[in-house]
Amino acid sequence: MALVKKTIELDQEQINRIKIALKAKSEKEAINTVLKQFDTDIQLAEVTLADAGSFDFEEV
Repeated sequence: MALVKKTIELDQEQINRIKIALKAKSEKEAINTVLKQFDTDIQLAEVTLADAGSFDFEEV
């Protein structure tokens, strides 16, 4: 994992809630955990959709 230093504006209340929910030791840990999970979700969705194929429905 390549780390880069960024200067960005984030919602502090959201960070606080996420940090508490994850029981993270730091804001950095909380944000990186959320980013990693979201990235995993995206990759899973891409694989799922790639293998999904198409559906043909018949009306009954």
